[in-house]
Order: sequence, then C-alpha cells, then structure tokens
Amino acid sequence: MVAEVFALLMFVNLSLDGHMMTDGLSDCLKLKREAERNLSSSRENVIRYECSFIEAQLEEDYEGNMKIKKILKKKN
Repeated sequence: MVAEVFALLMFVNLSLDGHMMTDGLSDCLKLKREAERNLSSSRENVIRYECSFIEAQLEEDYEGNMKIKKILKKKN
C-alpha cells in the first residue's frame, strides 16, 4: 500500500539510518524533541532528526500495525 504520511527520519553522519511513521506533524515534532533530549553528549557520530511528509510504501507488521517499508519520495 502506498500512502502519504508524516515520518520522523534519523540521519547518522548524513545517511538515512532509520524512520518511523507518526500520527501527524505535531506528534512527529514531539517525538523529535524527545529523541534530541535523549542523545548522549559523548557520541562519536553526528545524529540529526527530521520530520518530513513523505510518500511511502507501507506494510502491516505481525501485530497489524502499518509500518514504513520503503520511502518513495519526500513531499517537502
């Protein structure tokens, strides 16, 4: 299934390393703030979080929740 969703993206040393679907921009920004607060100050890698509206291929996990399988296009 292809859908347009808000996602929290995590970049490590400028490469996309992780992503998760959120319930909208407000939820994404809240999760981003929490993630940035929990970053270790002694880390060696550069970690950056970004909220984006994306077109993604979604799939259902074993619990029936929709997850991002593949990012097709950034919308913003």
